[in-house]
Amino acid sequence: MVARWVIVGIWAALLTVRVIVVSLHPDADLTVFGIAEGVSIAAGLGVIGFAVLRARSVRRRHADEALARAIRGVDPTVWIVPAAPTPELRETIAAVRPDTELRSRVTWAFGATEASLWELDGRRATRLLVVRWSRVMHVGLEDLPDPDGHGSACAVALHHVRPDDTTAVATFFVRTAAGSDRLLRRGRRLDDLLARLARERIIA
Repeated sequence: MVARWVIVGIWAALLTVRVIVVSLHPDADLTVFGIAEGVSIAAGLGVIGFAVLRARSVRRRHADEALARAIRGVDPTVWIVPAAPTPELRETIAAVRPDTELRSRVTWAFGATEASLWELDGRRATRLLVVRWSRVMHVGLEDLPDPDGHGSACAVALHHVRPDDTTAVATFFVRTAAGSDRLLRRGRRLDDLLARLARERIIA
């Protein structure tokens, strides 16, 4: 906010000086003033664009944090993982909940006995899928197409057995943080997450 007002002040000062120069010296070369005004306008647009992007990021983070609080209100022992759905996960949810279309940001909650997929629907936390650890056969990583269509991304895969004894897999991308749309790539953070999920499966 302060930066925007500073830029507005600079632009107003340049405009005022330009008016004074023109009134005193009608034939003066105003090229320098034109360049300075152009720079100040470009800087102002840049600040406004940055503020808009930051506001969107803050809203996304608040939404993720509100969902995490709602989940912990149900089970305070769970640990939360911000995620993004894969096409495969979208198809899975569409099959069990035809009235639900997954948004671009979801959250997984991992507890002592189960893993559950959640989404914020307005102000309501909705649990969309539950996978009990006792039914999980394997936890791994898979390279799948990036949601934005730019190359591939690494997804976590929970291979499990459904209540009707058919096999299934729930895949999801892991976001770098609450409110972020960036996805984790292969590396230490994903490896640590995978190891923790494997421990949960074994303990359960």
